[in-house]
Amino acid sequence: MERVVYVVSDLHLGPGILPDGTPDPLEDFTAGEDFARFLATIGTGGDPVELVIAGDFLEIPQTLPAVGLASPANHLGSTEEESLQRVRVILGQSPEIASGHPEVFTALRTFMAEGNSVTIIVGNHDIDLLWGEVWAAIFDVIYPPGATGDLRLYEFCYGVGDGSHGRVYIEHGQEHDKANRTGDRMSMPFALDDMGVRRLKRCWGTLFVEKVYNELERDRWFIDNVKPIFKVISLGLRNDFRFTATALGLVATFLLTSGLPPIFGAGAGVLGAAGDVPMPTVDDLVSTLADDGLRAGIQAQLSDPAFRAEFELVFQGADPVTMGAALGGAAMSMILGDTSGESVVLGGFGANAEDDYRQAARAVLERDPAVGTVIMGHTHGPIDGYTNPISTSDRRTGYYFNSGTWTRHLKEQGRDYTWAEVSDLANYTASNTYIKLEPQADGSYKPTLINWGSANVKIADSR
Repeated sequence: MERVVYVVSDLHLGPGILPDGTPDPLEDFTAGEDFARFLATIGTGGDPVELVIAGDFLEIPQTLPAVGLASPANHLGSTEEESLQRVRVILGQSPEIASGHPEVFTALRTFMAEGNSVTIIVGNHDIDLLWGEVWAAIFDVIYPPGATGDLRLYEFCYGVGDGSHGRVYIEHGQEHDKANRTGDRMSMPFALDDMGVRRLKRCWGTLFVEKVYNELERDRWFIDNVKPIFKVISLGLRNDFRFTATALGLVATFLLTSGLPPIFGAGAGVLGAAGDVPMPTVDDLVSTLADDGLRAGIQAQLSDPAFRAEFELVFQGADPVTMGAALGGAAMSMILGDTSGESVVLGGFGANAEDDYRQAARAVLERDPAVGTVIMGHTHGPIDGYTNPISTSDRRTGYYFNSGTWTRHLKEQGRDYTWAEVSDLANYTASNTYIKLEPQADGSYKPTLINWGSANVKIADSR
């Protein structure tokens, strides 16, 4: 019989603890001990098993954030050496910068030493794994010499089972989110900048993290733990005025200047030199925002002198050429929804919405009759596929599961939180969901969504 497979996703391991003993404000993963116990529990005392990490294992854009800001072009990110520097921090090999998460990698190495296998699928937050030197560094830390199990990296998707039916298809899911897709299933992750330097391609969701979230999260740790961001901004306008004015300024600047296609480049010459272009007024720039709700919200606040002063501070550091192009329509302004594809308000276990992810799962099931279950991550919202099965055109029944996240999120979905509650760590939980795939006698696999954070409670255990 085939081995049992466990699927997790969205651990988002980042920089860890700073040298002064305080958590890095950009760190989202706090479940290191839980994850180590999870591996010890599933990986010892029985037949070898397989762990699949279905994307966003690492939180690279929020590690050494200055690296992301130093890229010469919006559509390009790190060089191989820069990505390696970031990953070494996460591995715990740069303690002068931050602790990283050596306990997780030690636990994975022990897991493999017991004869188990590890499969890692690349996500939008750790596309850097596709660099050869980066994967080599990860491999050296996790793989114990002589291990009988496999350590493998897949750029986009992975399949479990080889039977005639009931196979499992797994991918991260970022390709169904227009802010975070690459458009090529991670098959062409690199490009050359104007100096001929090879860099990662950078999706616009990552750009948003590096230009907006990283700045905001230093002051308010919870800013990317609540989705969508506009919900947080609306609360902040009433309760944290100065911070929210800054946030809106950063968001507006990003939306005005970071749309596709990228048209700004050093030496391009088509827009003139920065010194020749006067900075447009804030009122003119706000009026060009394509996002109706954001534009109206900002315009309603600009009559307040205190808000205007804080808001204008953000624009003072912007490039007049870039802003002038945005005002003239040469740059395509994005809307807020385009930048926040991971927009699920966390904490729920529903699977009823026929959204882009479920539609993509349906397409996989239609395309391959041997597949019975599709698993994704990315949205951080765990989904039990049994609550809303998918009926295919040939009258088969399939299932779409989401493995959730091991990062903190608000405990309750759907209710209105106050600003004080959003700021209170006591209102957050890390449910640490995973999916157990058990092989059946007929060659199929039975998926079960389980919550490791609640005494290993099964969310569903029967079809």
